[in-house]
This record gives sequence, C-alpha cells and structure tokens, in this order.
Amino acid sequence: MNFNWSTADMTQSQQKIAEYVERHYQTVLLYTEQELADTLDLSIASISRFWRFVGYKNMKDFKKKTTQQMTPTPAKKIETILSQTETANGIAKNFHTVINHLEFTAEQFSEERLNEVSIMINQSHKVYIYAQGSSIGLQELLYFRLARYGLSLHKMVNNGSELLEDMVHIQSNDVVILFAFGRKALVEEEVIFSQAKAIGYKVIAVTDQLVSAITNQADITLFGSRGEPWEFHSMVAPTLIVEMLVIAVSSYDKKSKLEQLEKLQTLRKQYKDILPR
Repeated sequence: MNFNWSTADMTQSQQKIAEYVERHYQTVLLYTEQELADTLDLSIASISRFWRFVGYKNMKDFKKKTTQQMTPTPAKKIETILSQTETANGIAKNFHTVINHLEFTAEQFSEERLNEVSIMINQSHKVYIYAQGSSIGLQELLYFRLARYGLSLHKMVNNGSELLEDMVHIQSNDVVILFAFGRKALVEEEVIFSQAKAIGYKVIAVTDQLVSAITNQADITLFGSRGEPWEFHSMVAPTLIVEMLVIAVSSYDKKSKLEQLEKLQTLRKQYKDILPR
C-alpha cells in the first residue's frame, strides 16, 4: 500500500515512523499506540503528532481508512498455499519472501515516474552510473543494457577522494543514476548530491528506502524492496526495476533504438565465425 505522504517537512522521528508504517502497515493495524512507540523507541506523543501530520485524526482513524482500502493480495494467496504443505520451509520460504519484495515494490511502482526517468536519461548529455558493494552488479547490468542504444555512459567505480576523478567531468546537462541502498547515506552519495545542487545535474536514485535523505534529495527515486536491515538482502526486485528502466529507455525514440539493435545484429552475423556467441 502506498500512502503518498510528503516527507519533505517531516522530522527525523516522523520519517522513522513513516518508513516503519509503509513497510509494516498490516502489523501496525494490530498495534496500540504504546506498542508502536515501544517498537520504535519513541514517545506516544511523537506517534500522536505523526498521525495528525499525515492527515489522520488519530491512530484509530488511520486503521479505519487503511482497512477500507485493503484487498486480498497474490502474496497472501501463495502464503496460504505454502502453509498447507510440508515444504513451506527453506527454499519455499525464501521464494515467498522474494514474492513479498516484488509485491511491495509493485505497490510503490509508478509508470509515470519511470517514463520521467526515461526522458531524463534520453535527453541528457551523458549518463553517469554510481554504485557500491552488491549493487555493482546492477550497475554492470544497466550499463550493458543501455550501451547498445548508443547513449553516452560512464561507470563511476571510484570511492573516497578518487570519486572526484569522476565528478570533475559531470556537467549541468548530465544525469547521475545512483544505486543507494541502506538507510545511512554514504559520504560519496553526499558529495554527489552536494555537487548536483551546485552544478545543476539531475540525480536518479534507485533505492530500498521509502523515507530517507536520499529520497528527499534525488530528483526522482525508483524503489526496489530488499527486505529489512536484519534480513538477507535480495536483489531480485531492484533487478526488476533496472530491467523496467531499460525497457522504458528503449521505448523513447524507438526508431533510433531499433536501428542500433539492427546494427548490432548485423555485426553479429558478420563475425559469427570469429566471435561465436
């Protein structure tokens, strides 16, 4: 469920509450205000102020309106099926968890936002892609898929002060795609946003956070659920977002994109004996 709350003016405590409610709204529906406050290590007064801030009279009002919007989901149906079998453990449980991630990602998905990203990328002078850790695989995938369309791309692989070797080339009409996972912003991400503010280039963030400094600073965010901080972080949903992004980019000026693919196919045929696939 997507509550579409404005987070720009939220306090840090309110962002903490919003993030938890977005992720666990079904659990929150069973909580008292005291239980929610204890879970988040906040005061009841903070919880009460939050409901009023986001447009509800109180927690009871939130529960009533949210319950009215709830409908059975595919994930719940699969959960019922798995619970009826003896194999609802191990791989089956992991499979169910991944489905939950995909479903939660789908709830936050916006085709309009994805098309905005596509236009931003296609109209940019150059696209920079930044990633660290496990998200480097997503960086490689996105670069590989977009490069065949003739876009000007650059993978930002430096960290620390060496990041500036990449930053010095970014211009105001460029775009930075930032894979930013985890609640705490990295210093490199802070530098990227600082320069975006100073120079004027756009930042597209692919993130697993709904309420964070990243979502507040990026021009556009694309959400892909990876699970809770204490869980194994699945990259299935973020990978899906990357694939959807590639499709959206290819749909812009489709004729020229198809011509690029035809050139690639021609080269493959020409050198198939020398460079077999």
